[in-house]
Amino acid sequence: MASRYLEPRLERCARTAMTRLQQRRLRAQVAHAARHSPFYRRKLRAARVDAATIRTLDDLRRLPFTTKDELKDNQLQHPPWGDVLAVPLADVTRVHLTSATTGRPLAFLDTAADWHGFYHSYARSLHAFGVRRTDMVMAAFSYGPWIGYWSGFYAAQDLGCLVYPVGGFSTEQRLDALLTYPITVLGCTPSYALFLAEAAANKGIDLARDTKLRITWHTGEPGASIPATRARIEAAFGVRAYDLPGLTEIAAWGFECEARAGLTHVHEDYVYPEVLDDHERPVKPGERGELVFTSLYRRAMPLLRYRTRDLVQLADRRCPCGRTLVAFEGGVVARLDDMKKVRGIIVYPRRIEELVRPHRAVDEFQIVFRRRDGLDDILVRLDPSPSLALGERTHLGEALARDLQLGLGIRVSVEVGEPGSLPRWDHKARRVTDERTEVPF
Repeated sequence: MASRYLEPRLERCARTAMTRLQQRRLRAQVAHAARHSPFYRRKLRAARVDAATIRTLDDLRRLPFTTKDELKDNQLQHPPWGDVLAVPLADVTRVHLTSATTGRPLAFLDTAADWHGFYHSYARSLHAFGVRRTDMVMAAFSYGPWIGYWSGFYAAQDLGCLVYPVGGFSTEQRLDALLTYPITVLGCTPSYALFLAEAAANKGIDLARDTKLRITWHTGEPGASIPATRARIEAAFGVRAYDLPGLTEIAAWGFECEARAGLTHVHEDYVYPEVLDDHERPVKPGERGELVFTSLYRRAMPLLRYRTRDLVQLADRRCPCGRTLVAFEGGVVARLDDMKKVRGIIVYPRRIEELVRPHRAVDEFQIVFRRRDGLDDILVRLDPSPSLALGERTHLGEALARDLQLGLGIRVSVEVGEPGSLPRWDHKARRVTDERTEVPF
């Protein structure tokens, strides 16, 4: 069982062997998309690309990019699935929706083999964290058409774990399950992990002492790749916490490993990664760029050169684990779509979280981009710990304002509210609002 998930032949193979595998799968995927997907037939024709001429990884750069907006527009024009679909609808067994802050979510379809590929890549990630068939796993994601709950559940089941289903449970019911059953592994968003820890503390429950948890994994948000956020989760649960990046449209594409060296490995046999600069050229090791993926396994909705809008840094060092896979330093560094310009300075919400989380007296926070006295301004609202005295709240606000100014290079307004005044999140957090556009994200 273990060798099935470690897969050293793939994860530690020579680069020449991986390249041969990727090129074989790339040729098959491009040919399949060109033959069976009306969407890609049009795109390749418009780009004057003959699918038969795509033979090597270097040829990939001749293919046009695919964007999420294109896919959403395509589903509006050809409802309900669009015409990216490259298999008969009768061959499809799964539908999942992407999360969406505005407009209709993107619907994504999979064949049975596609779905196995998604949750098997997820299972390989869990195995890399140290999850084994002797573990009992709770996947505490929302039950619905979103892929988080289903992929976590199926992945743990694929590993042979005993899985405790809590998709429809309340937080109180989940806490009771953690106290009652020998659950050793918990999966959820990082925001929900912090909310769960806060709810437990309010009930006098010490999760590190009163449960058998040893590993948590987190997806849907970048929080677990932020050292201060990860440290807070690990302290509250008494666990080792791991980040698992993925995309509904692509795969559970990456994973940390037990070496915990700060690197995120890529499942290169499932997806081919490109990291491109502002001029759409490949970056060098140690440099940052946008992550672009080509799916090497999905047949129902094959995606070629899909722009993720994620900013990553291509690693320039090997991981002590010995894997030869492409890796990124610190996982997803930022979302390009989240980039904001304030008084000439580029600001990412992730960077603000990196500066807020080390302040242990902050239970929750909110970021508001706004106009004040005719100028752009950032307001950070704080929800302080109930144990903090009134005078200490003032000091907290002043200390964080200094850290934010040093870390961002601009002055930031800080407002300390009453404990419990800000919303908590049982799925993906919505901490950021841009009042200049009035669009929360």
